[in-house]
Amino acid sequence: MEGKGVAKYTFMEGDISDPDFMQELFKSRVDGIFHLAASLTLDAELDFNRGMNTNVHALIRLLELCRAQAIPPKFLFSSSISSYGGKLPRVVDDFVFQTPQTSYGTHKAVAELLINDYSRRGFIDGRILRFPVVLTHPGPPTASVSDRIASLIREPLRGHEAICQLKPDTPIAVASVDKIVESMIRLYMVPAQAFGATRAINQPALTVTPAGITQAVQRHLKPGQAGRVRWAHNSQMQAIVDGWPATFTSALAIELGLTADVSIDALIESFQKHQHA
Repeated sequence: MEGKGVAKYTFMEGDISDPDFMQELFKSRVDGIFHLAASLTLDAELDFNRGMNTNVHALIRLLELCRAQAIPPKFLFSSSISSYGGKLPRVVDDFVFQTPQTSYGTHKAVAELLINDYSRRGFIDGRILRFPVVLTHPGPPTASVSDRIASLIREPLRGHEAICQLKPDTPIAVASVDKIVESMIRLYMVPAQAFGATRAINQPALTVTPAGITQAVQRHLKPGQAGRVRWAHNSQMQAIVDGWPATFTSALAIELGLTADVSIDALIESFQKHQHA
């Protein structure tokens, strides 16, 4: 739309894996990019080629389009807690070595290295935020690991049954949608000089458990509202989540003003606010 004092916006929808669509996006100069497109954990495990095409090959084509511009764009990329894995310390900060144990996590680690190098060469002004599990996807339900965790909040609050495939005491690092949006905007605005050898930082996270989530949700149910959790352990999902950091933080992120959610109740209230908006 446009008018006096109003910026002009063009909305385009397409597939990041489609080179023709990407060329169309770059017909005019691009000043900033928020890159959140991905083939997620279980999808990338089930279909190696699709995961590589979406998460790695399409990213490289996008970076090359940025490099071809006379003025490098700001490039904010959503990385993931899954870029870590294996035996991890109790607290995972920006300086823990990344050993991802899934294809999706490997794709994110590869992307981080590429964005760092393109930034070092002056082709882009990159900044990377590693997400914990983001709660809560509004639905409909998906097969992603993060949404199966998110369903522990979403479904009971809607009076539906949720199925938890994790052990009740599994520690999970989480952040609300509001907190992630706030952090992305803040990180996009900081000067490039704020970063050192890497453009990647962790989103400070709140650590919760499925049992803690379930108890908190019960506190937010309306009188007489039905909504329960059925426990059905899944060893594949448990192994994936067990490989992720349980305590996720970043000294630089905190210095730049990025913060964790204060409690699981606050996170649930954030979700409810958007549900009723």
